[in-house]
Amino acid sequence: MAVEGHTLEFCLAEEADFEEVMSISGDVYGGIDYLPARYHAWIQDSVRRVILAKKKGQIVALVSVNIVDDGHTAVVEGLRVAPLERGKGIAGLIQGYSLNLVKDQFPEVKVRRYVRSGQLAPEILTKFRLICKQFKAEDIRPKLEAAFTWLKESGKQWEDPVLLGASEAKRLFLSQRVVDEVLPGKAIIQDWVPYKPLESNLEKLVSQDFIWMADDKEEPTVLSLGTAPYRVPLGTGYHRLNIDIFGKQFPRARNQFLAQLQQRVSTLEGPIYCLLYFEPSIWQDMLSFCQTTLELHKDRDFGGQNLLEADM
Repeated sequence: MAVEGHTLEFCLAEEADFEEVMSISGDVYGGIDYLPARYHAWIQDSVRRVILAKKKGQIVALVSVNIVDDGHTAVVEGLRVAPLERGKGIAGLIQGYSLNLVKDQFPEVKVRRYVRSGQLAPEILTKFRLICKQFKAEDIRPKLEAAFTWLKESGKQWEDPVLLGASEAKRLFLSQRVVDEVLPGKAIIQDWVPYKPLESNLEKLVSQDFIWMADDKEEPTVLSLGTAPYRVPLGTGYHRLNIDIFGKQFPRARNQFLAQLQQRVSTLEGPIYCLLYFEPSIWQDMLSFCQTTLELHKDRDFGGQNLLEADM
């Protein structure tokens, strides 16, 4: 396949490609890229394809396609193009190749789905993302304790969030009322990856090291899941922590944010980047609370997460 006079070769990624893949990803997400922590698991996943594009034997691009929704949906994620090769059409070519490969190997796939940041229209779903400036786990712990005490004593609509087991999480996220009234766009987005609320998807999600919470086990209005912290390239000992919150009631979303944060930082030391995903309608309240109560400040934010879907 010719690109500006050169030929691209496509192949599946292997363990041995890790260092070269990392070399084209150094500027991605400002040092808090997830790919170093997930690469090896991705290439071992039987329902995922990780494709490389090479030019003259050198890796110039990568993309991953994950098969979800009972085998009917291809989720495109992890796109990378080497800095000197950007703007040459390589991203479109590697995505086109990967989708053709998926169609051949997974003939039941009907749609492709991906999530992008920025203002895109029409928006099927928008869910805001806030990245807190780095903080040290040992510094935030006393602030969390003080926040819990203040909220409980001041009567600021505090209710203890409920920890959910795997079966409880599956039951609630598959509940039609939760799907219709709590999940934005009737989808579960776990750190950029969109899933339909289906039994097979929930089986995959609850098998991972997530913390699941709700404001009520029977009639929840806010639900959340926290991903296990993982190392990122930003510096020695840096971790990234992702917390996804579903629902539009700020006090209950705030309570679960605090509880999720407390669960994770209790076992960590050193600097942490926290990525918090939540509904746009509670953005100002959440930002104000983080700044005034926890002294966490915004490092960057994105205009929205846009869930896009098209036929294969």
